[in-house]
Amino acid sequence: MGRALCLSLLFLLFASVIKAQETPQYEVFVGPSYARQDITDVKFINGIGWHASLDGTANNWLSAVFDFSGYYSSPKINVGLSSPLPIDSSNYLYLFGPRFTYRKWQRLTPFAEGLVGVSNFRFTASSVGLTNAVSSTTFAAAFGGGADYAVKDWLAIRLIEADYVVTRFREISVDQTTGQVAFNGPRRTQNNARASAGIVLRFGRR
Repeated sequence: MGRALCLSLLFLLFASVIKAQETPQYEVFVGPSYARQDITDVKFINGIGWHASLDGTANNWLSAVFDFSGYYSSPKINVGLSSPLPIDSSNYLYLFGPRFTYRKWQRLTPFAEGLVGVSNFRFTASSVGLTNAVSSTTFAAAFGGGADYAVKDWLAIRLIEADYVVTRFREISVDQTTGQVAFNGPRRTQNNARASAGIVLRFGRR
């Protein structure tokens, strides 16, 4: 009798821990972000910036995500001049795609995603008189996932979101005709990564 009572109590305790979460209609994420960017011959520029997304759920495991992020850095790059060229750069990602979320646990919510869209990279180089931003936009895709921890029904902490990000920019080089620094080198695949954390606001219920 005592053993049966103990087993019953353990079962109730375990069930309360793994109780499934309610599914929100929308989730808004915002937070700081770090990017490891593969630009020109300078491997892995360290970009610091922000990350935001809007997630609209179709059911308790599938949602559509609009994803936006921006990163800023000041690297020195080799463009064929006598010395590396210091630039001030910014990179923006505009992505959309599905997210797959596991909501069987009460507080922890892991997810995976596959997103596609475009990336815009722009830079200035005041040391050579390039004060107007040179810009290029190309295909981008991100594949990864993360985990949220629920604090309230309407609030969660994104513990981590990590993505592999691929882009297809041309190399930055000096145009032999005009002498201008621009995206006029060969096009190649850039292998980038980003990691983010922050807060998630949840609205509505499915």
